[in-house]
Amino acid sequence: MTFSRYTLRPTLRAALMGFLVHHNPFYLLSALCMVAGCFAINSGLAPRTAELPKLLLLLTILNGYEGVVIALGLYLIRRRGIERDGRTLLLIEAPFLVDLTFLVAEAGSVSFEAGAIVNAIVLLLAILKSAIVLRILCGRWPRGGVMSFIVAELTVLFMMPTALRWFDRAGQLGAVHFYFAWWAVGLLLIGYELQGRLFGPGKAPDEPRVATTIRRLYTGLPLVSLIAHLGMLHWVYLVDFSGADLAPVLLGAAVALRRLAPCLVGVRLVLPALALLFSGNDYQFFHQPLLGRVELTPVLLTVAAAYLIYVYSFFLRQTVLLIGGAAAVVLAIALGPTIAQMEDFASMTWHRSCDLAEEIRPKTAMQWGLVSIVSGFMFLLLGAAVSLRKESVPPPGD
Repeated sequence: MTFSRYTLRPTLRAALMGFLVHHNPFYLLSALCMVAGCFAINSGLAPRTAELPKLLLLLTILNGYEGVVIALGLYLIRRRGIERDGRTLLLIEAPFLVDLTFLVAEAGSVSFEAGAIVNAIVLLLAILKSAIVLRILCGRWPRGGVMSFIVAELTVLFMMPTALRWFDRAGQLGAVHFYFAWWAVGLLLIGYELQGRLFGPGKAPDEPRVATTIRRLYTGLPLVSLIAHLGMLHWVYLVDFSGADLAPVLLGAAVALRRLAPCLVGVRLVLPALALLFSGNDYQFFHQPLLGRVELTPVLLTVAAAYLIYVYSFFLRQTVLLIGGAAAVVLAIALGPTIAQMEDFASMTWHRSCDLAEEIRPKTAMQWGLVSIVSGFMFLLLGAAVSLRKESVPPPGD
């Protein structure tokens, strides 16, 4: 069989048109161009107050682009029934929603006051955009406190640069502030598990598949972006990343896996132990006196959190007993004697016991004889007591 150039040309054209119609790469190309443009312009903006109007203009353009993408995606899904293209648009928009271009952190580095206002406005817009998308896709508000959890994630994501900038302006920013910033990540992971346990699954029985995809994306992507932002802010403020910073994330992941992958029991068992290992191998960069007896350090904080996580993950039915026991230990540490006092008491008791034993020890043959006679009668009484406790046995032949 032979093909002429006249029959080959329409076949290539049909294949190309089929590819464009079914895969529609123009949306992805549009997003890549927007990302490239934002990074190019952002790299040309120095973190000075004079550049703030240009940064605001860039944020305005970016939010306008997001608005168009969201409107087109929802229109294609709800009005035209073209779910694939609409879903593609919403998937492309999601990274912009969680500050893919790091413009929020850039605004915070320009000025604290202006950065706080800009970040608050961008946060409100992000909440509004995610609420509109989920409300229209689901046909109702998502179940199970999903929207509240997403709001909490976005709030931490967009306001974290402002909080760090505030400490930096006061000249107090250091490793301890980043350590507790990483604890915010760990607590959000724990909150994900608690949200599912308290309110149940967020998926409604009649929820469309595209709504499920976007809801899960909006739940997980802010955490990924927050981790990326904190990593970048370590570099911006020249604060070294330590193993102790990783510990809260490992602890939070151990709890979140209880909901995401309950079958991974071994992983959930190992993660808190790894958190303890990473916390113990690093320099303890803060020491806070606690109860007047001990010092709160990253190791002690990780030990307490790991204990609670093990109880929650594996001994939930014994929670009252185990938490009560831990509370009793804490009260004993707070109100009881110190370790030095217990050592002194043990030493004093030992010496007094030795002195008493030396005083009552027989020293002459007469004294030893009396002790032996008294001991003979005592052992006789003990033997009789043991014999009388036994059941009587009738004599043979009776």
